[in-house]
Amino acid sequence: MSLLIFILITLSATPVQDFFTRPYFVIWNVGQGQWLTQITPERCQHFDMGGEFFPWKRLRQICGNKDNEIHLSHWDWDHIGALAKPALDRTLPRRCLALPPVGKTSKYKKSLLADISPCLSPASELRIWTSSTQEKDSNARSHVLLHQNILIPGDSPQRQEALWSQRPWVRKSRVLILGHHGSRTSTSERLLASLPNVRLAIGSARWARYKHPHPQVLKRLRQHRLPFLRTEDWGHIWIEGDESQTAAGK
Repeated sequence: MSLLIFILITLSATPVQDFFTRPYFVIWNVGQGQWLTQITPERCQHFDMGGEFFPWKRLRQICGNKDNEIHLSHWDWDHIGALAKPALDRTLPRRCLALPPVGKTSKYKKSLLADISPCLSPASELRIWTSSTQEKDSNARSHVLLHQNILIPGDSPQRQEALWSQRPWVRKSRVLILGHHGSRTSTSERLLASLPNVRLAIGSARWARYKHPHPQVLKRLRQHRLPFLRTEDWGHIWIEGDESQTAAGK
């Protein structure tokens, strides 16, 4: 199904809220980092909460009065940094931890999770892969998630992609969030060949400062004829339902 891209020319969140009538998914424009949210009338599911700047006002409008489930792929600051911000308490007061990172980290990072209660009944529709090896590299310990048809690989490097890309559920992906923000260490040719149903790639990255996505990754996407959106260029990217309607706006 071809994608219909709507460009929202207003800075107000109200048209976006009125536009979507079904559950929707947002890839927030947080600079170099990752924060994605699936939004329903009852709850918000957050997949990583990191970046360089955060849309606190919009998050409070959309998720402030809902239950908020937090899933963290790994311990890197650009995936958990919002947990250290005082604004989080005001923005998402009702929050619980559905998926913690694995592996060793600093005492300070662990303390950020200490006051977040585990979710009593986290969402069951997620598919999750976690490395069973004792990797020293935090990126290699990234949880890889499939939420409905959106693949979220965290910063999983190519050697880990070779382990999880052959899982049958991975082939169901229709939207790919670029691993490691489009670094050349991720989004291998092998992974893309394992995703026959993917129709869109999205990068939560900043080319101007970090040169992500890497030209080699962009070349692979072109070879697979995959349309690509970057939050730096499009702002917050909103996906309704399956990916048949996509909206982007600052």
